[in-house]
Amino acid sequence: GVRGLGNLTGLTSLNLSGHRDVTDEGVRVLADLTALTSLDLSWCKRVTDEGVRVLEGHTGLKFLNLFRCNVTDEGVRALLYLSPD
Repeated sequence: GVRGLGNLTGLTSLNLSGHRDVTDEGVRVLADLTALTSLDLSWCKRVTDEGVRVLEGHTGLKFLNLFRCNVTDEGVRALLYLSPD
């Protein structure tokens, strides 16, 4: 699962689009990947507001795709820092 990715600290881009096993807990693991600049979680329907909130302090993230996740406006508001420079 996603837990195995936690050791890939140099990873800069990750596409998990459509993976049914990605959950809020998995996003917590991904939040520790500080080199990550691009993350595609589209169609990961088990990702919710709770999961994306842990990305709030991940200032290096420049691209985040949450299409068809269970993220509401409230979850997106927590990520407003991701706006372009």
